[in-house]
Amino acid sequence: MMYRAYSTAILGSVFGLLAAPVAAHGLTSSKVDFSSTSEEGATAAHVQAAATLGTTDMGRVSAYQEDTTLWTIRAGVTFLRLADKVDLNVGGAPYPGTALSTKWHATPTIQVGRFLTPHVALNLTLGLPPTIDVYGGGSIAALPKLGKVTYGPVALTAQYHLVRSGVVRPYVGAGAAYMIVFKTKDGAFQNLRVTNDLGPIFEAGTDIMFRKDVGVFLDAKKALLRPRTTGSFFGAPVEGKTRLDPWALSAGVAYHF
Repeated sequence: MMYRAYSTAILGSVFGLLAAPVAAHGLTSSKVDFSSTSEEGATAAHVQAAATLGTTDMGRVSAYQEDTTLWTIRAGVTFLRLADKVDLNVGGAPYPGTALSTKWHATPTIQVGRFLTPHVALNLTLGLPPTIDVYGGGSIAALPKLGKVTYGPVALTAQYHLVRSGVVRPYVGAGAAYMIVFKTKDGAFQNLRVTNDLGPIFEAGTDIMFRKDVGVFLDAKKALLRPRTTGSFFGAPVEGKTRLDPWALSAGVAYHF
């Protein structure tokens, strides 16, 4: 009996010694598994962050890379200011010190451009015809409103684009402007007529691109337009040589395709 009890005690001790490393190994494995899981999660997060950053960088690069599109459409608002100068004859004799008086006025405009070479483009500008009130200035400032004029601004320019990559893409241009007079309305001057006129135009502007194909634009044009006016003032014939020479300042959205 004592031998059996002693043998049982020895076997129990041996099993206990064998079980301890197994338990320790199991515990270590659990720790390794947890560590492995954490490392895998961190790696996945790093990969996802890198992919997101890469996508953002690619989108940013696309706005900076060389633009090879052929067409440009710019739509916006143009603010016009006239020089308001006129040499007036009344009854066949010069009337000294005369001038005109008009206000800033705005009209929606659209520009369509087509690149002929990587840096040279033709650009057509069209606008809705504004109607302006024309008053006298200088020696005829005391007169009531002289009349109203509805006209349409049109310009065709050749543009040189300095760069076609990056965010800011400036350009300069020159060409011809045509002023089409659609309607006149009498005021202090009766039988008021204003002729159409063709003259040179100069421009400078820039596209500011947010993406490869979409951005905004700022544009300034100066035209030399000098139409002739005719009418009558209390039966006396009136003739005028005007110097309108408008400034046209435009801003809006640009789309390249």
